[in-house]
Amino acid sequence: MTSLKGQELMAETTSGPAAVKLNDKTVIRGELPIKFSDITPGMYVGATAAKQPDGTFRASRLHVFSEDQRGTGEGHGPLSSAPGSGLTMTNANVETVEDVAVQNVQGRVLLLRYKGGEIKVLVPADTVVVKRVIGDSTWLKSGAELSITANRADDGALTATQITVRAGK
Repeated sequence: MTSLKGQELMAETTSGPAAVKLNDKTVIRGELPIKFSDITPGMYVGATAAKQPDGTFRASRLHVFSEDQRGTGEGHGPLSSAPGSGLTMTNANVETVEDVAVQNVQGRVLLLRYKGGEIKVLVPADTVVVKRVIGDSTWLKSGAELSITANRADDGALTATQITVRAGK
């Protein structure tokens, strides 16, 4: 994000600068770091992961959705924000959590179940784990990394329906 003036946010994207309008229906969320040990069965999560030679997946990032987002994007497939990277995104319910040590990697194996399937994901102890919470426009600061969902009007103008302020790395 580069600036916010009134209801117009300026952001730098992979295809250049973009102006995005906000309105009273724009939902602003933030990501807060949580402890690795806070992951429990019943949570609805999004896991960014790479497939391993043994068929399991190794997470590089895990976010716990806020309860009002349960069911958002449910399923498993290629990571749309990084096409061709080999990374996947799985949005699913945590069925089981198992503490493990695999090839000198301490972590937890999560069984993630979604409509039409399930996968096991190894979440190493050093994986970024965040929880999404409802925020407000005070979270929109210059330099913040954002994920924006927006609608494009016929004139090309973008209006944000949801903005997620990413947790620092």
